[in-house]
Amino acid sequence: MYYETKERHYKHYQTITISFDMIKTIITAVVLVITIIPAKNVLAQASSATQMVKIHLEPTIQIMAPEKPNVNMGFNGINDYVQGIQSSEQHFSVHSNKDFVVNVRTNTDIFTYSGNANPAPQMPVSNILFLAITDNNTGGSTAGSFNSFTSLSSTTRNLLLNCKNGGNKTFAVNYKANPGTSFPAGDYTVDVIYTATQP
Repeated sequence: MYYETKERHYKHYQTITISFDMIKTIITAVVLVITIIPAKNVLAQASSATQMVKIHLEPTIQIMAPEKPNVNMGFNGINDYVQGIQSSEQHFSVHSNKDFVVNVRTNTDIFTYSGNANPAPQMPVSNILFLAITDNNTGGSTAGSFNSFTSLSSTTRNLLLNCKNGGNKTFAVNYKANPGTSFPAGDYTVDVIYTATQP
């Protein structure tokens, strides 16, 4: 009887010992974790890398005509033929990343005729079609005599000089036509070409 009581007590003791070992293991693990976390913060490091970004800009320039590029000038009474008539003001804009100049010419020296006359009349551009600068916001100066009505031709002529770089540099022109009474009825057309150039 006495023997079995002791045996049970012994087994109970062993069980307590095993539980104690597990607690020790858990405590050790907790201590290790607490120790590692601050060590990681202390050893934190930074690293950087440098990369060069290169932006390459080419010279660029653009000239824009009015939304309605065609100009119609209708002659009705005799006074129109003798004194000539003027167009409405025509607005242009230039975008350029360098200073620029603007020149002007017609595509031909003779108007293209559309009408019933045969043979087709040869109306010259020179001394019939004129141009004047009416507004200049380019930062440059009006060239030659274009502050007032000056005859156009197919020869390239400077219109604006020393214009400053930037966006939406604007100018405006008026046309005047004075064909006289020597030409038959019909439509006479010519292209006027404006060119913006970075010197």
